[in-house]
This record gives sequence, structure tokens and C-alpha cells, in this order.
Amino acid sequence: MFWKFSLFEIKLLLRNRKNAFIALFLLLFFPLFFMYYSQEEPETLTEQKRAETQASYAAFYHLDQQRHDVPEVAEVYGYHTQIQSLLGMQVWNIGSGEDGEQYVEEGLEINQLRLKVHELGNEGIPDYLVIPEEEILKENALLQYIQDNNLPIDSESFVTNDYFADAFAMVSGLVLLVIILISGNELLVYELRHQSVMRSLPVAFMRKVTSKVMVYSIFIYLFLLLGFSIGNLYLSSKMEGNEFSFPMLIYQNEAYTAISASRYLLYLFLGMALVIIFLLLLSILLNMLFKNAFANILVGLGIFLLPDIVMAAGYNLSFLHPVKFIDMSKVLSGELAVELGNSFIDYWNAMAVLGGISILLIGVIYAMNKMNHRRVPKDMPLEKTF
Repeated sequence: MFWKFSLFEIKLLLRNRKNAFIALFLLLFFPLFFMYYSQEEPETLTEQKRAETQASYAAFYHLDQQRHDVPEVAEVYGYHTQIQSLLGMQVWNIGSGEDGEQYVEEGLEINQLRLKVHELGNEGIPDYLVIPEEEILKENALLQYIQDNNLPIDSESFVTNDYFADAFAMVSGLVLLVIILISGNELLVYELRHQSVMRSLPVAFMRKVTSKVMVYSIFIYLFLLLGFSIGNLYLSSKMEGNEFSFPMLIYQNEAYTAISASRYLLYLFLGMALVIIFLLLLSILLNMLFKNAFANILVGLGIFLLPDIVMAAGYNLSFLHPVKFIDMSKVLSGELAVELGNSFIDYWNAMAVLGGISILLIGVIYAMNKMNHRRVPKDMPLEKTF
């Protein structure tokens, strides 16, 4: 009977027009995103380094004006002299020299010098020319990974990875939340409207919940994967650099770590799978509480925005932070940890918390259903709510 009920759920899902629009959106999002952004000519690694060299020249000028009067500035000036020389060599090695190995070694040396300048308080350097320590550590992690894995310096692979990160930053979080809330806003409400039909399928409530979550999560996840695959095929045909062993940065254990693009995508898709299941369980709970499809969407959005509203009021309540874990892109990049001022937030911690809350939601759904069926027949006749 469980599989018969699941087949019935699949038929209902396919007949609902809103799910057709959701499927179309997920199929087209990545191809259209990559098409739009690939129209712009990306800045090459050589151009980036030349811009970095110009900024360093500007800092060098300010230091030169003060180095004779302030001893600390003179020390910073000495470090910047070395940085300027190494940046010039980097531009040569990535351009005419085509020596990727030397480019990486020089980059690592530059970052060590910049960290020493930070230790000296960036004396003599205007704030707008100071490179944040966080950015230095990020670049250092990337270069270290390239060196350890003996990877070639491929400018287009950097650009491709940026496309991946930007696309998932856009679809993860609020957009995915809205998609799931709309798709799952009638998971139980439909049964209230069509009780005569549903009574012909005598399935235990928790088995129904399992079936609904399974069917809808597979539906959303499948089209998300298909959409990304189509987008990636387009990107592969458009750009030469599509190396999945090339590094991407993630925030882990209060530090930035470089991992391969393929591993990054694996983490992201596993995280999004858990987010989909979590949000569908939340939708079922909201259906039980409010018995209204629109309330499901409004309350769900309200819960997601609650931490932002509280922070805007001047409070930072850590027990609300797990609500934002559904944005897996921000969790992986470390942006969420910085935004909320909570270094605990990394991928595995977020996965553990979301998994725990999902189990808690199952327990609450089960308990609420049991309470609804413990009414005394004399006072309130026993009635099957769902």
C-alpha cells in the first residue's frame, strides 16, 4: 500500500501546474545564468595581477612619503619593496614566462610578507589600500592546494569555479526556500480538501509523511541536478577551463581550506539534499498547524527572515542561527559565519544541526498526530485529521 500511495502522490505532483513551473525554473536557471554571465569578457589572471601591482604601487608611494620619519613605516616599506618585486615577477611568469610553478611560489611568499605587514598594523598604508587578512588567507589556501597537487595555473578554471560559486550563491537560501515552500504548501492541506478520495487509501500517517517527503524531495533534487548538468554542458562548450580538480575555497574548523571543485559540488549537493528534506518536513508541520497553503509560505519566509530582523534590531541570538543554515552556499564559503559573527558555522556543523532538527521535526509531527487522535469520543468525536 505504501508504494501505491507513493504512485498516487507522483500522479498528483505531475498534474499540479505549479510543479511544472518549478521543474521548468530549475531546468533553465543554470543554463540561463551561465549564458548571461559568459557574455561578459572575464578578467584574466594576468589582468588581475596587473591591477594588484598598480594598487601596490599606490601603497608604495604613501609609504615612501613617511618612511624617513616613522621607524615602523620604514619596516613596512622594506616588506613592500619585496612584495612589489615579487608581483612584477608574477605578472611575467603568468604572462610571457608561462611558469606556473614559480608563480605559485612567489604568491605564497607575497602572502607571508603581507601577513607580516598586518602584524605591524599596516603602518603608513591608507585603509582603502589594505588587503584584508581574510583575503590573504583565502589566496594562500588556494595557492597551497595548487602547489601540493601540482596543478597547472589555468586562468579559465578560476573563472569557471567563480561561475559555479556565483550560481549556487543565487539559487541557494531564499530562492530554494521559496521553491520548496510553494511546492510543499499543500502536502497535507490537499487531503483536507479531498477527504473522500484520501479515505480510499488507508495508509498510516507517518508512512504518508515518508512517502510525501520522498516523492517531493526526489522531484526537486532531480530537476536541480538536471538543470546544473545542462548548464555545465553549456559552460564546457563555451570555455576551455572546466577542470573539476581545480580548487575552491570552503570555511572549515575556523579556517579557509581549498578543496577540488568536484568535492565542493559533492558537499553542496549533499547539503542541498538535506535542506530539501528539512524544508519539506517543516512544510508538513506548518500544514498541520495552520491547515492553510498560503500560511505555509508566509510563515516559512517569516522564520527564515527572523534572524535578520532580530539583528537589525541590534540583537544577535545564536539559537536563531540554524534557521540560516539552509543557505549551503554561504555556509561553505564562510560568508554566513562572518555575517552572523559565529565561527562555529561550517559545513559539517551545519549538516549535523540540520540533521538533528530534521529528526526533531519528525518527532514533533508524530507527537502532534498522536495528540489529535487522543480525543475522548463523548466530548469530541474521534476524527481523522489527515
